[in-house]
Amino acid sequence: MLGMAVVFLVLASTLLGVAIADKTIGYCIIGAGPAGIQLGHFLHHSGRDYVIFESNAHAGSFFDRFPRHRQLISLNKRNVRQGRSAEFAFRHDWNSLIDVRRANRTRPVTQRSKELFPKADVLAAYLREFAEEQHENIRYNAKVRKISRQAVPAGSGNASQVFVVKLEGGGRARCREVIAAHGLSAPRKGARAIDGVQWTESYEDMPETGEAFEGKSVMVLGMGNAALETAQELQKYTAEVHLLARPRPLPEGGAGVRLAYQTHYVGDIRAGRTTILDTYLLKSLDVFDFDAMLDNKMVVIPCKGSRRCIWLASIDLCADDTCRERFFEATQNLEFMLLMGRIASQHEPQVRELLERLAPGEEGQGWQLDMAEQLDPKIESFFSKNSYPSTLDPMVYNGSYTWVMVKSGLLRRNAELMDAMADFRMKYAAKHTRYPVDHVVRCFGWTMDTNMLDSSTRPEMVDNGKYPKISDTFEVQGVPGFFAAGTIAHSLDFRKSAGGFIHGFRYTARCLFRFLEEKNFGVAWPERLFRLDRVDEFLTSPVHSETVPWLCERETARSSGVAGLAQLLIDRVNEASAPYQMFEMLGDMVVFEKNSSEKVWIGRYLEDVPLNHFHHRFALSPRLTWTFRYSEAFHGPMVLSMDRVGASDAFKAHLSNFLHPYMAFFPANASKPAREFWFPEDVHTQWHADEITMPFRNFLARVVNDVIDSEAEAELVT
Repeated sequence: MLGMAVVFLVLASTLLGVAIADKTIGYCIIGAGPAGIQLGHFLHHSGRDYVIFESNAHAGSFFDRFPRHRQLISLNKRNVRQGRSAEFAFRHDWNSLIDVRRANRTRPVTQRSKELFPKADVLAAYLREFAEEQHENIRYNAKVRKISRQAVPAGSGNASQVFVVKLEGGGRARCREVIAAHGLSAPRKGARAIDGVQWTESYEDMPETGEAFEGKSVMVLGMGNAALETAQELQKYTAEVHLLARPRPLPEGGAGVRLAYQTHYVGDIRAGRTTILDTYLLKSLDVFDFDAMLDNKMVVIPCKGSRRCIWLASIDLCADDTCRERFFEATQNLEFMLLMGRIASQHEPQVRELLERLAPGEEGQGWQLDMAEQLDPKIESFFSKNSYPSTLDPMVYNGSYTWVMVKSGLLRRNAELMDAMADFRMKYAAKHTRYPVDHVVRCFGWTMDTNMLDSSTRPEMVDNGKYPKISDTFEVQGVPGFFAAGTIAHSLDFRKSAGGFIHGFRYTARCLFRFLEEKNFGVAWPERLFRLDRVDEFLTSPVHSETVPWLCERETARSSGVAGLAQLLIDRVNEASAPYQMFEMLGDMVVFEKNSSEKVWIGRYLEDVPLNHFHHRFALSPRLTWTFRYSEAFHGPMVLSMDRVGASDAFKAHLSNFLHPYMAFFPANASKPAREFWFPEDVHTQWHADEITMPFRNFLARVVNDVIDSEAEAELVT
């Protein structure tokens, strides 16, 4: 029976391959990760024609291996205060996908683990189950080899082009449109930062635990969450962990360490990964040298058996023109004149004898001994330029020293000399890199894998080659019909919002789906319509909050009155999850239009829209938007300062620092708001009090009156 089942699966796969090859598929999605199956979920429940190509045996396979040390940094908040809606709770579930089914939904991650930051295996199992309903549309073990774009001969149909997806093993598919959802899957090798990169190890190849590093000295390179995660796991076992990186630009200016709680960007270093800051700053032998690689290239040379000797070399240490010309490239085996240490002059004869014995005939070429004075008392301005305590005589530092310099090429060729210099450095060098280490681990992150794209589909890359350049409808610029979903669509909000992570791109994937529905099937963006009349008095009637059904699409409906619009706005501000996670990028928009047949103003309420795109789309109409935002000045040390709270009551809401709702009204043809309204920052993220809702209703009344009065003014001018 088992043999028959295997034969059946092989036959089914073969027949599916034949079917794919013989037809043009509506959408070909690359990758059955969370973004691919989220987009597929929307297409599946709309009855669209699509296929997902997944190179591995099941969905969500990325999380079978990553993060390497298995703990997620995505929040799994299982409980919120009683009485709040499921939509509100979804704001704090960072791992589950949007599920449009009213019954038989996949059990969310919040019901699978009690850990605030679950193990990756929990997420992997969830994604496999979520994808089960799409099994007929997913081709597993189908690795894409090449994607190309071909013109369609005139008279062959409506399309002017088609994409051809070629698979390893000879299969192929014709697709009207392609969506890349395969994430950031190409590791950065770090060859530009490291000379001797072949002597390092990659994060991708690290074991899940640090047991194999018992008693070892390890250098970890990088300053993202992968590097901090690796250091944290290794610290349980190692003698020392040294983390080296380059500083990053900070929102408040300057450069340094970007901590997520200070930048509001979840891709920056998370608090749960910062154990090495404790062990470094509380003097426990570990090192956190975040600016070591700012202007330096790391030189790695094997020494003392399987160990690694490390130097941080600036361009000034280049020994020839080739090194200077290619210092900032990925070229390996450049020639540097490396410092072994500075010795007192009386030790020079012994060192010279050692070098002449191990590297005869290399003096002046492969190695050199340079005399130098630590201080120069002849410089009269020395004491004025350097501040010393009155009890310290700076002349105690004066004396003659010899700099022992050896070329990197000679050390690579001469293992005996290298081992001798390793011992020499441990005694005479002063830098913290003077001791050999057992392992050097690269944690430099990933970029989009473009190897599968030929010249007709390869995009322009942005953000240091990490993401494809895309339009605000997620279409790859210069390649019509080719779209990005998930992490690789993060270029639109990189370092601004959460679009690189599940709790952000589940919403941008829905936006992409809605754009495709509009373009290909004429399905309008979901909206609610409100008939609007001029408000002669303030909207003092109460606004009652209603629970929003969990993740259900709002159908087009018709309500009457500004009060109904006010109620929906308050409901959304208090419940909506998309603007909360994709702050400043996604929000709601009310487009004001005159109904020509009934001669009345209508407010079209559009939810979870990409604000930038919709501002351009409806630039000729008056419009009201709202989203969440932080104060522009709320970052860095200020987030934990005495001034962290900007608004303690509703009457100073415009001074709010923490995440808060913000509304803006734009007249027709205006790119800047004519009216603005702020809700005060609130740790409970709930805005029901009269002192908040009454000013809001008054604001909305003025907006509606502005819209209606603008027509009268236009007629008067005419």
